[in-house]
Parts: sequence; C-alpha cells; structure tokens
Amino acid sequence: MIKLINILKEIKGRKTLHVYDFDDTLVKTETSVYVVDNKGNKRALSSHEFATHKLQPGEKYDFSEFDAKIRGSQPILKNIKLIKNSLDNPTIKTTVLTARRLAFPIMKHLRDKYGLNAYVIGVAGSNPELKADWIEKQVNKGYNDIKFIDDSQKNLDTVKQRLNKYPDIQLTLINPLTQT
Repeated sequence: MIKLINILKEIKGRKTLHVYDFDDTLVKTETSVYVVDNKGNKRALSSHEFATHKLQPGEKYDFSEFDAKIRGSQPILKNIKLIKNSLDNPTIKTTVLTARRLAFPIMKHLRDKYGLNAYVIGVAGSNPELKADWIEKQVNKGYNDIKFIDDSQKNLDTVKQRLNKYPDIQLTLINPLTQT
C-alpha cells in the first residue's frame, strides 16, 4: 500500500515537506531569551516579547538557556498531534526547524516525552532568513508541497516572500497563535 501511495505521489509530481518550529509551536518551555546591555545588565524576554523586540544600540541577545536541557515543557497538543500524523505518513518528510543552536536536546525531548522520532535542524539564530534558507534548499531538492508551522509571523512572512519566486510550490503557512 505504501509503495502505491509513493507511486501515485511521484506521478502527480508532488514531494511533501512539513516543517514545524519547536518553541511555542510544539511546546511551551521555561526557557528565556535575555537582552544584555553594554554594561552587562540582563533582562529576560518572554517568547511573545522576543517576537516583536527590537535591539537598541549597545544591546545584544543572550540565548544561552537554549543550549541547556529543556525544562518545564508543556505540549501544545493540537500541534503534537499534527506532527505525529506527519511522522506517521512515510510520504511526508517531516522536520523540526528551530532557532536553537543544538538539535539533540530537542530530538531527545520529543522522543522521551512524546514518543516522536523527529528529524531536528538547529539554525542557530533568530533571523527569519535562516529558516527561509533551509526551506528554500529543500525546494531546490524537489519539495514542492510545503507546510510550515511557526509561531513567529516574521518567519512565516519571510518564507512566503522567499518562495514566491517558485510558481509550482504549494505553500501552506500556519501560525498556531492566530489559528482558530
């Protein structure tokens, strides 16, 4: 049956990719991003504050907590179900694409907590272009049916803008924060 599904997809010329963000898309964690000023003072930002924060002159971000063991995670159940369905379908390449630098803690967490064996890529930065770069590389590998689920509207908008130049791409963008 699986071979038949694969053959039918190839005939239709569709290669499917589902991409999920981790923080605030699959789980909520107690991890903070800090803003450090030029005097070394730190202040924590919530994920929602970080999504719209603009650095002032002399400030930089500190993502050091994102390299540590994941703590205090609460699943976002509807998205955990979505990724499980994606992972259960062998015709879909499913990837967790995170701004975190290290992929292993996320892979381990998803496996140990939720029984999910997900492929995880850490792009090591919050610049939306990093996620757009990775997704565009997948388009260049032949993926043309793409679903991207991310809580950052900046990430979604950047991917949409980047992939606009590919007329054969079927792109579905989902922001779980605004989805009803």
